[in-house]
Amino acid sequence: MLHISLKRSDYWLQKASLGLFCCLLMGGCSITEQPSMTTALTFNIRYDNPGDGQDAWPNRSEWVASILDSSGASIVGLQEVLKHQLDDIVARASRFSWVGVGRADGIEGGEFSPVLYDSQVWKMIYSQTRWLSPDSSAIGIAGWDAALPRIATVVDFRNIYTDRPLRVINTHFDHRGEEARFQSARLISRWAAEVEGPVIVMGDLNFEDDTPSYQALLEPDSLSLLIDAASQFEGEKTPTFRGFDAQNTNGPRIDYVFVNDLIVLKSYEVLSPVRRGRFPSDHLPVKVWMSF
Repeated sequence: MLHISLKRSDYWLQKASLGLFCCLLMGGCSITEQPSMTTALTFNIRYDNPGDGQDAWPNRSEWVASILDSSGASIVGLQEVLKHQLDDIVARASRFSWVGVGRADGIEGGEFSPVLYDSQVWKMIYSQTRWLSPDSSAIGIAGWDAALPRIATVVDFRNIYTDRPLRVINTHFDHRGEEARFQSARLISRWAAEVEGPVIVMGDLNFEDDTPSYQALLEPDSLSLLIDAASQFEGEKTPTFRGFDAQNTNGPRIDYVFVNDLIVLKSYEVLSPVRRGRFPSDHLPVKVWMSF
């Protein structure tokens, strides 16, 4: 008797597995014909700054890990992550494997932009950290007018259940360099176009949607044909950079999930968990459910 376990963290993967079971039982389809139902999440968790007082990392590390673990996401992109913060997260949210390096030395120095993934859903087949500079292999280099070195973590996956491929690019653009953000957007567009399959680009991009850098990702002649997930859902332009004070409703939308035109978007949500009037980070997590 064919048995498929439904003890999965991603609810939509459970539904996809059940559909696959029914389809195979009836003999009407092959594994590769099944769509992958995927939830992805991006979250700038704020680096461990002791000066943050009540919002310092030791006071919120368990909360951040719990949000990720209970999100239903099988793909997560994080930003501003120091190595010990990453260790704290995966110790508490143990269903996740991860890939990434520190931006300062290509090992563990400086901030990571890691990709976390559920290894019972995704098999990693390629990964590379690339620096956002004219020479993307030059470790620790700040490109153009950037104040700091910036990186993108590029990962190719294959879904264990459906055998479908997926490229994920997680990144964190510079907060000061306007030219660096524009040129970084052009790089990301090029890297998204390296593969013919579905692509997710996510991260803290430090620009709003009325800027040349935003248009550099979305312009009609862009090689990757990326789509801003929020733009596909009416009214979903919620600010994502709000500070820790949950009473603050103002701020820019600078955290994004983009997909290419091989992905069908199902839902988009900016999460706003609150404890004692505080958010878990100065940025809010963005979650997207999709199929491809």
